[in-house]
Amino acid sequence: MNIGIDAHMLGQNETGNETYILELVRHAPRQAPAHQFFVYVENPDAAPAQVRAFANVRIVPLQTHSAAARLLWELPRRAAQDALDVLHVSYNAPLYVPLRCALVVTVHDISFERHPEWFPVGLRWFLKASVRRSARAARQVITVSEWCRRDLIKTYRLALERVAVTHEAAGEAFQPQRERAALDAIRAKYNTGERFILAVGNVQPRKNHLRLLEAFAQARNAGLHAYKLVLAGQAHWQSEAVRRAARALGDAVILTGYVPDADLPMLYNAADMFCYPSLYEGFGLPVLEAMACGAPVITSNETALPEVAGDAAYLVDPRDVRALTRAIVQVAADENLQRELKARGFARANQFSWACLANQTIAVYERAAQSAPSVKFENV
Repeated sequence: MNIGIDAHMLGQNETGNETYILELVRHAPRQAPAHQFFVYVENPDAAPAQVRAFANVRIVPLQTHSAAARLLWELPRRAAQDALDVLHVSYNAPLYVPLRCALVVTVHDISFERHPEWFPVGLRWFLKASVRRSARAARQVITVSEWCRRDLIKTYRLALERVAVTHEAAGEAFQPQRERAALDAIRAKYNTGERFILAVGNVQPRKNHLRLLEAFAQARNAGLHAYKLVLAGQAHWQSEAVRRAARALGDAVILTGYVPDADLPMLYNAADMFCYPSLYEGFGLPVLEAMACGAPVITSNETALPEVAGDAAYLVDPRDVRALTRAIVQVAADENLQRELKARGFARANQFSWACLANQTIAVYERAAQSAPSVKFENV
């Protein structure tokens, strides 16, 4: 079977979406050596050497960096030229694919449907139209949590059997590291100080940084003066309010900007706790990454986060600043709770793997290829 994967986001610093595609192309060819994989990229150098070395992988440079041209022209052309049996894209599908080519679409979440106020007007309307069309046209839709599967089925009125769940995982680099020199080096690089609370995620409304900053300020008033708060992530839309609130707390808050993947495991390891009070997540991969590195985790009791965290995190109402403050103060003060969260976190993170996701995704490809379209060209 010839399988095409739209990997245009590799090397684009797209965080979670990029991680998903990167790990998929690292694992799927190994799990399915009988299939041929065509990996479509804007930057060929962003494809890891490990992927390029697979005998059943062909790295195909895209000739355009325009999303419109990619969807309107290049991916349909490649699907025909490469005789694809399956084309796998994220969120937005091309307008058509040839008859023999089954379309598979991954949708990580539909926050733009639930909270359009978190998106610029133009982007929100594009996503509302394009993702709905793509999900309804795909032979199979993949998402990353049971919670998001229910949301997709309800919102887009999809048949249950057309929507599959493949859970993400912490990568192999996310492991406990106790080398003092390396921990000191990462603290020095990001000016974290000896003790700090870490939050990872792009600075945007749904990450709930404003309430986290308020809770952190209250925790400091309660005696946690030794801690800094480190917000690791690049600034996105509506980030200025977060920057203002951070400046009001002086050097107690560090805004790192984008953190390279190579630095993230050590940052998790150096942190005293990881705080992720997000208002909406289709999965919440940083929760598992922090657990795999041994950081006690505080996270939200909403959307997909309880499904991901299980019983291995301190769950709070993300809209309740007092509850978030109590969680921070309690985790900081209670060494027994820290040890319990660490132990449970290790166990929870080990229940997920990218190899499992790859196997499940290949099964989705095979189901999609076996289903028959009803027209000569699948207009999507």
